[in-house]
Parts: sequence; structure tokens; C-alpha cells
Amino acid sequence: MSPAAPGPRWSLTLYVSGASPRSTEAIETVRRICDEDLATMVDLNVVNATDHPALVTRDHILALPTLVKHAPEPQRHLVGDLADLQRVRLGLDLEPAGLGADPS
Repeated sequence: MSPAAPGPRWSLTLYVSGASPRSTEAIETVRRICDEDLATMVDLNVVNATDHPALVTRDHILALPTLVKHAPEPQRHLVGDLADLQRVRLGLDLEPAGLGADPS
């Protein structure tokens, strides 16, 4: 048996449009966050929206790229420019990189 994970299990789905530059940047950013902040605690699915229209409908995707946080609650949709690492971290309720405990 493996030891228990240090936090809740995360479930993320990243919807992209093929190999477009914005999609590639989004994949790089989200994978970096998964590797650096959520390692061993995340299930990441990258979905090409044109190949899986039923999933696009299920998750109410209106624009690409979109990152859907299914778990832990609350569910979130981050839409548009996902190349900004800090913006994506904040959207996922993760502490901004490089910041320690609150100094106050």
C-alpha cells in the first residue's frame, strides 16, 4: 500500500483546440502547476475539443482553452489566456509562487 496523499485528490480537465499556440501554452502552464504543486494528487485530462464534442457539451465549454476544476470543490472554469502561471494558480486557489506565509 502507498501512503495517503497529503491533501484532497484534484480532478482537472483542460480543453484545447488542437496544437494551436494558445493551446500549447495552456498545456505547458497547467502541466507545470500539476508537477510543481499537485504532484501525486491530481488527475489531469487534456481534451482536444474537436475530437470530443460530447465532453465539451457536458462541461459547458464556450471558449478555448478552458481549464475545468472538477474537484476539490468548488468547481471552476478558467477561460482564455492560460499561459499566465500566476493567474491560473490564483484561479485554482493555490498560493502564488514565491510567496510564503502571510507576514501579518
